[in-house]
Amino acid sequence: MRNIYNKGDFRAGEYGKISQEQRKYGNKKWRRTEKVAIEDQLREVFEFRKARKNRHKIIWVKITKESKGVKRSDYRGFYSEKELTNALKAPNIVRFFTLKDKTKNK
Repeated sequence: MRNIYNKGDFRAGEYGKISQEQRKYGNKKWRRTEKVAIEDQLREVFEFRKARKNRHKIIWVKITKESKGVKRSDYRGFYSEKELTNALKAPNIVRFFTLKDKTKNK
């Protein structure tokens, strides 16, 4: 891999060197082409695999609150049981139901 990367402020002032504008576009082209060339060389040696993260299972809950004689129900999703228990500590909660599938019981 040849390094024709034109870097540094000192090069613009030197006589017989490339101009600042040409240096800018040359550097862009060098980064674009050399990055792909390096990746191709590395792919020949070993394979890159994207690691997949397991998705959190969302706990769907129907929470019923009563304030001033008015009952209101709300469907909410939580990523952890700790979040759910913290939400249930809120005032005016009458009852709650955990749902297996949100679309089923709506």
